[in-house]
Amino acid sequence: MPLVGSTTPTMMIKDLLSALVSYVLVTGILVIAYQFKDQSTAASEALAILQDSVTLPQSVIESRESITFILGEDKKDNNQYYHQASKYYALNPEGRTEYIVNSCRSLQEVNEYLKQHQPSNNQPWGLINLVSHGNQWLGLSARVTPKGKRATSERILEAIKNGELIPLTADVIDQDSEIFLHGCGLGNNHAVIPAVAQVFGQEDNLPVVRASRMFEYYTSLSGRSSNSLPERYLAKAFPVSYKMGYEPERQQLIATLEKTYPETPVDWNAALSRTSPRWPGDAYHITFEVPVKWVIPIENEEEMPHLKNKSEQMTWIINQQEITDRLAGMELPADKFNWWFRKVYVKNEAGEKQPAVWLKGYCTILTVLEAMTEKTDQNIHSPFRPEEDNRKYYTSNRQSEVRKTADWLAGCETI
Repeated sequence: MPLVGSTTPTMMIKDLLSALVSYVLVTGILVIAYQFKDQSTAASEALAILQDSVTLPQSVIESRESITFILGEDKKDNNQYYHQASKYYALNPEGRTEYIVNSCRSLQEVNEYLKQHQPSNNQPWGLINLVSHGNQWLGLSARVTPKGKRATSERILEAIKNGELIPLTADVIDQDSEIFLHGCGLGNNHAVIPAVAQVFGQEDNLPVVRASRMFEYYTSLSGRSSNSLPERYLAKAFPVSYKMGYEPERQQLIATLEKTYPETPVDWNAALSRTSPRWPGDAYHITFEVPVKWVIPIENEEEMPHLKNKSEQMTWIINQQEITDRLAGMELPADKFNWWFRKVYVKNEAGEKQPAVWLKGYCTILTVLEAMTEKTDQNIHSPFRPEEDNRKYYTSNRQSEVRKTADWLAGCETI
């Protein structure tokens, strides 16, 4: 299905060829009619009608150029996410864009590239794919700036505020441009989608920003040769969480998954034995860490909390609203993080040294994934392709409301 504000290269070529053929034929008739226009009123009238009919197809006039940014590089041989994505957007007719850019690693670089390389047809950009590892808990793995940290909504908005990210003008990106975030469950992040919209568009002319609520990955179809075209798959995700460094026994993980997702026909034991699918639609699992960090200033030395044991630490954490609010937004409870504490000193607004508590926590997310597929007549597992305005699978900043992450997580049962 063509995306808003974009036209595929194949469609553009067909329309342009059709337009040229029509133009040649009509022009020939116009020349003949013109030679006889003084001799015949009917010929003159025909000439006027023909002149009015020489118009290019609307899709040619309004076509916009599309571009894909591959915002990372693969670090493991068994996870060719960026390599396969690059092939998909270069070769697969379903996803192919006019341009593929592999040199940018941050939103700032993407912003600058779009500004410096405006489309040759004098139209604003159409479809802009941003391909990056990421998830709903951590945002994009792509950085805000080349030397900055990964792109969370807070860091994006801070970079806009301090001028590191300058929204683009309407001749580059406008309200009919579409930015598609390709990561894992980014559509479940309540804040990152509107933040990205502000990176690339003016407040009164924001582009559409869209992301999948499912996990995404790219691979070749089962049953075809090794040279087959990559496909983009959406995957259902079934996460559980636990303290980093405290992985439960296999049977405990299975029991938790069965309790959390009782109606799901997945062989949990088999999925936990695999870290990659044998074919599209085969259940497997991944794990990753979710880190959080704070530096909480304390009024004076006398009020410095005693945090020598786990009980004191957890009591102090649950009384810090800044911490509990953020963890609630992530839907990860504090007792599922492994915490480290230190006493440090910071400078207050008056420039004076002030005691503070430095703390960092790590939670492990184990997620069972199962690609959504449809079998073809050749018994091939073809990707399931829902409509992009279907809120069950996609989220955008144009929707009247963003569905709660809890719908997808089913509570993200913790262990």
